[in-house]
Amino acid sequence: MNLLDIRAQIEEEITWRSDEIRFLKNQLSIMQKDTDKEKYRKSLIVMLYSHYEGFCKTVFQIYINEINKENLTRADANYYIATASLDEAFKYYENRDKKNTYFKNPLPHDEKLHKFSRQVDFLQLVDDIWSQKLVIPEKIVDTEANLKPIVLRKLLFRLGFNHTCFASYEGLIDQLLNKRNNVAHGSHKEGIKEKDYEKIETATFKVMDELKKLIMDALSKKLYLKQTN
Repeated sequence: MNLLDIRAQIEEEITWRSDEIRFLKNQLSIMQKDTDKEKYRKSLIVMLYSHYEGFCKTVFQIYINEINKENLTRADANYYIATASLDEAFKYYENRDKKNTYFKNPLPHDEKLHKFSRQVDFLQLVDDIWSQKLVIPEKIVDTEANLKPIVLRKLLFRLGFNHTCFASYEGLIDQLLNKRNNVAHGSHKEGIKEKDYEKIETATFKVMDELKKLIMDALSKKLYLKQTN
């Protein structure tokens, strides 16, 4: 794992995004009326959210891709990472429509029996599960169309991070999301004041910067591995 290359990749992600927002903000200087500037900031909010969601999704993908490259077994990984790699297996187990072929015809409606059958199947796989190669599916990074603070918390939790680490920014990120949705849906017709926008933008880039540090710290310290005392 080349940490310098990974850091450079993440830095490039945040740099081009911040540069684009800065370029768009600079267009405000050619506007004379405050009302025109306030209307323009509605577009800035939409772009700011796009960069926020895009950056978070990209950085999480970088994280799981780097872990996948390590050629680990599930026994090597911490329980959160191991569980994330078993997403499909758990879906199979939880599928109530999945019936044991032996009982499918004579007992098609015996849900308790079929559940027991799935449990037996799962238990038979347990020994093999830990020795199998660890592969985290990319779809585990699901921003659910709107990267709300609770969605970010879920992503952090699934990957074994402290899910409350961005709690101090959640109010302003909620504002970003709500304003973006209201602009997109046409319900936010008035403009956005400079001080309101600046608070949201500052919080957004702080989250992005802190997420970068969080990911780099986890990779450098190999926090995705099972910790031994």
